[in-house]
Amino acid sequence: MEGEGQGGSRRTPRCLLLGSGEFEPWVGQAELEALSSAGGDGTVVVLATASAPEGDAAFGRWNEMGLEHYAALGLLARALPVRTREDAELAAHAKVVSKASLVFFSGGNPEYLARTLEGTPLWSAVLQALDRGAVYGGCSAGAMIAGAAQRSGPARGRFRFSGGLGLCPGDVFGVHWDSTFMRVLRPAVVRRVPAGCRLVGIAERTAILTGERGWQVLGDGAVEVRDGLIRRSYRAGEVIPDGPVTARP
Repeated sequence: MEGEGQGGSRRTPRCLLLGSGEFEPWVGQAELEALSSAGGDGTVVVLATASAPEGDAAFGRWNEMGLEHYAALGLLARALPVRTREDAELAAHAKVVSKASLVFFSGGNPEYLARTLEGTPLWSAVLQALDRGAVYGGCSAGAMIAGAAQRSGPARGRFRFSGGLGLCPGDVFGVHWDSTFMRVLRPAVVRRVPAGCRLVGIAERTAILTGERGWQVLGDGAVEVRDGLIRRSYRAGEVIPDGPVTARP
């Protein structure tokens, strides 16, 4: 999980990635745990950018849900109106992000999210915040863009995704992994994992949180890790170790 961002290498970022279910009560304790040792000013920044292609109503609804969720946890949160790449270029938005303790990207279109953020001042500010000890949070599309930056093939169709932004360059993240529609899409996702990367499939209402020994699994479902021909499944309370997956003894 050793991250490498723009401008060279940096230490592993603190990440909380969800398969689905952002802004629901089940994930609150995990977020508080992630924030317990975070740097920054104690605030949360909510970015519903991935939902922008669905229209203003959807974008506004996700922002409102995020603000209500964090208020219930006693956290000060701010939703930034970042819908387009032009918005992500604004210095004022980057300044807010760079000071935050948790930067959370909710779900929607992963290809749109990654290409809207890639190479912008906003994404540079995310990397700066992580270098200062902030937490990267992402659900569904927000989780997917944390993975390998290698292009894994052409982006096509409604569920297209041509590659993440490399916070965790050795992993590719699958989301909604236990859902009916993802069971149909799994073979295509597996085929497009770049050489040398693991596939980490996160079930709905399930999360993984970086720790000293690897990814800690939280929530209701399982996380499937595929590394070549080897598959292993992990549930809440278990840790997915860094590095290659080994078969169970």
